[in-house]
Amino acid sequence: MILTAFLLAFPQGLEEPYSSTTAQDEVVAELAKQGVHLKLEKGLMELSASVCQTQEPLEYLIVKQRGKDHEALFILDEGLSAAALNTGMLLLGVSKGENGRLVSKDPIPTREEYEAGVPLYDVEHASGDGFYIYAGWERELLAVDGEESKRERFFFRAEDLVINSRRGDTYRRGKFVYLGSRFIKPHQDAKELFAADAEGNLVSLVYFDPANHLLTGSDPEADDQYVWYPNSWLLPAIGTPVKLWLSRKPLSEWPGG
Repeated sequence: MILTAFLLAFPQGLEEPYSSTTAQDEVVAELAKQGVHLKLEKGLMELSASVCQTQEPLEYLIVKQRGKDHEALFILDEGLSAAALNTGMLLLGVSKGENGRLVSKDPIPTREEYEAGVPLYDVEHASGDGFYIYAGWERELLAVDGEESKRERFFFRAEDLVINSRRGDTYRRGKFVYLGSRFIKPHQDAKELFAADAEGNLVSLVYFDPANHLLTGSDPEADDQYVWYPNSWLLPAIGTPVKLWLSRKPLSEWPGG
């Protein structure tokens, strides 16, 4: 009930981190039971997930169960809900940003201009508040020259794990902008659903309208759905467990050491 009440009361975010003592502690504890681990004093959220794709084209960075896992880099562990994630984001004090959108040119380019490369639309990129996203995992390193094998940690900015096949570089680093999803009714007589839970798509790499997801990237080519691929040179195998961190501030190392 606490989780539902908080989500309904603050669907679009708070100007400052939520600070009511007892209620806040209860919500944080409830979120932890659901797999959303918060460190409010550090502006940090930790989630458990696994690698979803290492070769196929991407539209999403993170999905949950029932999301578009065939076009996503990471999938959250079963049981994690978008509503719980959204509540955690609100507790960390995020404010709603602006989604990216495509605006048709007026006047429309002539055929000659279009064939010469003039686009049919201008791109207004996503902007506003959000989170820096990081991924980490452990891997067993093979023994070399008689040394014992050992486990080593790998820690990356999420953007470094996504490649633009046209540019030949990685997704531009920056905050993933908070959009907060929305409530939808599949039909007139249906109950309202939280769209990010209903569809399962949480963090996008490209622009989608309407914004049924929670966060969007804002790369200069985020309007193009056909250029994003996993950085297979860095990623472990599909199914490898990973930790994901959503942070209000840039991080330089694996949180907690």
